[in-house]
Amino acid sequence: MRLRLLAFVCLCGSAVAQSKAPTAATAPSPAPTATLLATPSPTPDPTGPDATYVPELARETAAEGRAAFARGDYNRARKAYLKVLDLAPDNLLALINIGVVEFSAGNHSEAEKYLKRAVQIRLDNPPAWLTLGIIALDENRLDEALAALAQAVLYDPKNARAHAFLGVVVGRKGWIDGAQAELRKAIELDPNNADANFNLAAFYLESKPPAIELARRHYYRALELGADPDPDIEKTLKENKPKD
Repeated sequence: MRLRLLAFVCLCGSAVAQSKAPTAATAPSPAPTATLLATPSPTPDPTGPDATYVPELARETAAEGRAAFARGDYNRARKAYLKVLDLAPDNLLALINIGVVEFSAGNHSEAEKYLKRAVQIRLDNPPAWLTLGIIALDENRLDEALAALAQAVLYDPKNARAHAFLGVVVGRKGWIDGAQAELRKAIELDPNNADANFNLAAFYLESKPPAIELARRHYYRALELGADPDPDIEKTLKENKPKD
């Protein structure tokens, strides 16, 4: 049976995110959708590098990058954020956002370069860790994905998407109970997450014995939320329909 593999990435300091659904292999995986993050701050965080701070001379250029990304114009967005980095080489917002741009454009190695630089500057950097985890998951580098997503959850424990992706990685590594726990947490934080409901249903069917009724509940909830039907899951649920 397929799992919903989502890949969602969001610009830091923006409500814009780019969605795409990678091809599913044998296990689940989440995808990019919009999220509200802090708007760029006019003053730096006195406690250390601030992922929402943009120096005044680069603020207009950063806004151009966000607008270009929203239009799907990755070339213009890339140029804008590179210009910000010319003005402020260690600016976290620009490093994270150009990483998101490169990921959305399919340039994983370039994305990782910028995002790894961002976490070197500030370890407490959930957006960068999350995107690094998604990239590693997309390339089936499960140990790296697990490490990055564990950091994303550590630094942003209320991020439903981070828990959803972590659940997928844990499940792909064969830790079914752990996958279920992370996906339940994702749904607790965001009950309307179709992908988390779908993947939780799939992992309930991986239990020994399969948790049919729990799977049924979350599968049909996922369909209500817009997920596409899955023939294998439908067949399993039909074959195990409760007797009247």
